Amino acid sequence: MISAVAGTRVDGAGRCGGCGQRGYPAPITVGEAGYPSVAHAYWALSVAQPEARGTIATAETAFAARKLAAEAPRREGWEHVRTAVMTRLLRAKYDQHPELAEILLATGDATVIYDDMDSAFWGDNAGRGRNWTGRLLELIRSELHAQRTELPGL
Repeated sequence: MISAVAGTRVDGAGRCGGCGQRGYPAPITVGEAGYPSVAHAYWALSVAQPEARGTIATAETAFAARKLAAEAPRREGWEHVRTAVMTRLLRAKYDQHPELAEILLATGDATVIYDDMDSAFWGDNAGRGRNWTGRLLELIRSELHAQRTELPGL
């Protein structure tokens, strides 16, 4: 779920039916591969075994993809690239789904709080987490604004 602080609230379960969630069914294509959601892509890319990637990418739900990935060995060095990978996946989501980009842009310049109680890294976790998903959504939102502004030299 995403919520934006400072007077604006975008509730993943309300206004956009969960569109800010990484597991929201917004299919993305990254390179040659297609995935049902950002979460499917993230978890498929996180595993070392190529044969496991296909199974994870086609899992019925984002939760099932995460569970399958938890059972497989992680790619070596994943902890060093996971934030860059998530950034690329979120960019793909909002570039390929303009209607979702509009919802993200509607949060203005508010702080985005991503509610993920299962991850102190990706989620705010009631103020105890690092909120990396929220931070990345703010970055993507800023990039979307910059694209519309057509700043010279960028």
